[in-house]
Amino acid sequence: MKESEYSLGALIKSSQISKDVFEKFTVPIVLCSFAPRIKRFIADGKFEELGLNKLLAENLIKKDAGLRPQLAADEAMKIIASPQVPVLLTDYEMLFDPRYKIDVIKFFCELSRRVKIIVKWCGRIDNNHLLYATPAHEDFHSYNIENYDIICVI
Repeated sequence: MKESEYSLGALIKSSQISKDVFEKFTVPIVLCSFAPRIKRFIADGKFEELGLNKLLAENLIKKDAGLRPQLAADEAMKIIASPQVPVLLTDYEMLFDPRYKIDVIKFFCELSRRVKIIVKWCGRIDNNHLLYATPAHEDFHSYNIENYDIICVI
């Protein structure tokens, strides 16, 4: 499929996605499914797995505690975009910290302008919404995928 054939918040079954999507797309791909064929596409595309939490924590701990909330998104952007290779992003739960006030999906969209990115979703998907945590948790987030220029693989 061509990029123009997908609308905002495209939802694609892992069995229907082609290798071309991983090679040619410039929007974030959010993996809600990690089927073996998807793993092959990622390996063939030479995506480098990047766990963000530890690196981001190491960078932020060096900053003044009062400035960390304002610096979190910029520091994360620097870490993820610095390798200049396609990235498979994992372990990024820190971004949901309510102190940072980051719209995580919007952040991924901005990031995709600098580096090709696949995100291994750390939550679940329900009724076209990407969900992180549960409503009882302070860091709960719900993102309507139709509001973002992303591709979700289920």
